[in-house]
Amino acid sequence: MAERSIAHGTFVLERIYAASPSRVFRAWADPAIKQRWFGGGAAPKIFEFREGGRELVESGEGEFQFGFDVRYEDIVENNRIIYTYYMTMGGQRISVSVAAIELFAEGDGTRMTVTEHGCFLDGLDKMEQRRRGTEQLLAALGDELARQGAN
Repeated sequence: MAERSIAHGTFVLERIYAASPSRVFRAWADPAIKQRWFGGGAAPKIFEFREGGRELVESGEGEFQFGFDVRYEDIVENNRIIYTYYMTMGGQRISVSVAAIELFAEGDGTRMTVTEHGCFLDGLDKMEQRRRGTEQLLAALGDELARQGAN
């Protein structure tokens, strides 16, 4: 049997977007918009953006098939999104996390803070990998908001 372990980690990322909090919130809440910037464009199998709702996205194939399985815990329109989720790779669970998205009006734009607390399992995932992946997602979100144009 493989050795079991948990590596705990927390990171905080902050971005400023030239878009209103309502537009940034909508980029998380609207499945068509979110698909353009999140998770390599894979269509969600389930998308229930509401408290107690679930989101499931799977992408890739074989041992490189990744799953992102979310439960939305708290949603305040244009202000915050808190969710718990686990990730799988090749059908094996690699992490369990809680993430908080906070949106703050700043001038004509939005300051968004992402805080994630993760349990990275059995050496299959690491906090720094997750942080880099989240940084890439936030850059893709910024590109999507810029592509949409002004507030």
